[in-house]
Amino acid sequence: MHPPTDSDSVRRIVFALVFLSLLARGQQFAYEPGDFQYIPSAAAITSASEGPDGIYFSTMDGLLFFDFFNQRLEVVPHLNMGLPSHDLYQVYYDPTTEGLWAVYDEGVAYRLDTEEVWHEVSRFALPDYYRGRAVTRLGGAFDGIWIDMAGVYTQLHSFTGELMEQRISVPNEPVNWNVSQNDFYTPPSLMGWIASGEWIANISEFTGPGFTRAVPTLTFRDQYNYHWIGTDVGAIFRGEPHTRQLEDYQVGIAPKPIIKMYVDGDRIWFADNPFRRTGVHAGRKEGYFLSSWDERIASWKYYSSLSSEAIRDPGVNDMLRVGREIWMATMDGIVLLNTRNETWRYISRREGLRDPAVWALERYDGEVFAATIRGVDRIDPATRSIIQADSLSLSPLGEVYCLETVGDILYAGTALGIYAFQKEKTDHWQRISELPATSLWGDQDGIFVIAHNRIYYRATSGPKFDLYPIQPTGGPKIMEIMGDGAYIWLATASGAFVYDRREHQKYRFGRRDGLPSEVIYSIGFSEDYVWFLTKDGLVRLKWRAYFE
Repeated sequence: MHPPTDSDSVRRIVFALVFLSLLARGQQFAYEPGDFQYIPSAAAITSASEGPDGIYFSTMDGLLFFDFFNQRLEVVPHLNMGLPSHDLYQVYYDPTTEGLWAVYDEGVAYRLDTEEVWHEVSRFALPDYYRGRAVTRLGGAFDGIWIDMAGVYTQLHSFTGELMEQRISVPNEPVNWNVSQNDFYTPPSLMGWIASGEWIANISEFTGPGFTRAVPTLTFRDQYNYHWIGTDVGAIFRGEPHTRQLEDYQVGIAPKPIIKMYVDGDRIWFADNPFRRTGVHAGRKEGYFLSSWDERIASWKYYSSLSSEAIRDPGVNDMLRVGREIWMATMDGIVLLNTRNETWRYISRREGLRDPAVWALERYDGEVFAATIRGVDRIDPATRSIIQADSLSLSPLGEVYCLETVGDILYAGTALGIYAFQKEKTDHWQRISELPATSLWGDQDGIFVIAHNRIYYRATSGPKFDLYPIQPTGGPKIMEIMGDGAYIWLATASGAFVYDRREHQKYRFGRRDGLPSEVIYSIGFSEDYVWFLTKDGLVRLKWRAYFE
């Protein structure tokens, strides 16, 4: 962690004063543009618009940008903050104003080059029957921005978004129209094209890793005569001008939403479990079930649920690095991915797991502990075999919710109470509390637990757990408790809360601060960011600029 500079100190003092004054008035959280960043998902490509420096793609989860200079398709997190919706049907780069225009179902938004915020076009400037999905084209001319809805045109002011004219039969000036999502009503023929990487071009679709299907949604040629094909899974293919070779690009989180994030050095892994979010098992869903972001090379990688027979269920509850492998706790056993050669393995009831649904994994004293509905299993990572002795056995009503190592003790939060595992004691597992802990976090000073939707704390030398005075107002469901240094973070169904134990200050983050949803499934930390895993997408905040 870098030492604070004078400018850092001034910035934090100014932030604290501004934030507290805004908090007192109930206003929006004070942050600098770019500190809150929305990470789009790998979603269907709906349109494209070319500018001098690259190509903007609208998707069903935000904007992507292909940079001509570095030849990369990129997520631009700060560009997606402030959009009224991330379900976009059109994007248009206006060369006259160097501004961006985006069409979504309920309206139109624009972002001028001289500003860092999105503005919404007034509903009174749009047709009464406006629906973004019905917009055929979006374009611009010297005299304004044009919306084409099946031959009925509306003209907006390029700088203010105000209505200039409506229901025009033909625009007065030649219009520079962008590429529309309506370029293909039926998939085009891909015969003769050869895809690079792991994709294969078939007659009307691409087949990717794990038999992932990608159906074209649009095509166009850029100023360098490259041929572009967008697809319904977010993959974009670029064809060379003089060959039939296609190169694939894809960025963004997949799947969406996500409930679990795991920081693995320079790589961050993301996964989901619909059952844990909804309580309903919807059956096996084919497609991407795991994605990773590599900080060193700024690159995304995706894994299909059809990549191996070892992936019995794509619902992931927890992840853990064990040597060369990422271990994933799923609804049907533990899936192991060797990240060096990308081979898969599987630990199931056949190897001795007491239940196929594994809810949490924890590394402790050279072994891996797995939480299930019937107790905790100990696994030898070298042989991947279950160690029968000293496993924690519980009744069918004693589901294990979480595992957490604090100091030299492993804690298990269960429906029957909190258990502590200490290897040096004769009776390794001891119940230390009757609290049915659903989430645990601790440090050298003590341990925090969530039980009965309340926060309890026990100091390292303390005799019992007591209520901790940071209960969120209104009693929202608390999904998870996490900590980082002096700060305690709560993921709840009504926003994210952070408590500064040194200053005894509590802050809340929600929609008004830039989060796409008040429902926060989990909170994660990397070197500079806190990540919010929300119901409607992934957002990260460069929080150390304010809280350290």
